[in-house]
Amino acid sequence: MFILPKEDFIEEIKAEMAGYEEITKELIDDWVKRFNAYAGSKHVMDRRIQVKGAKVNVKLQDESDLFGIVDRYFSAIDQDDLEAYWTDWKL
Repeated sequence: MFILPKEDFIEEIKAEMAGYEEITKELIDDWVKRFNAYAGSKHVMDRRIQVKGAKVNVKLQDESDLFGIVDRYFSAIDQDDLEAYWTDWKL
């Protein structure tokens, strides 16, 4: 298990997404925007998002968590169902 600052977590996700031709810059930017809204929500109940004042950290089991997030996003893009991806989204 390891913890990344939110900014580093986002950069890792963006780097993984960049490896897919189908995940355009616009789709990456949309993911970042939606994740920031999710992580910044006062009602976030995800135990893997740690908020301490203005600092936000993301707790991951291992690198496979990053791959899983990107793979689910790619699958949602492929199935043209991005709204379902974000419905009740959590790590």
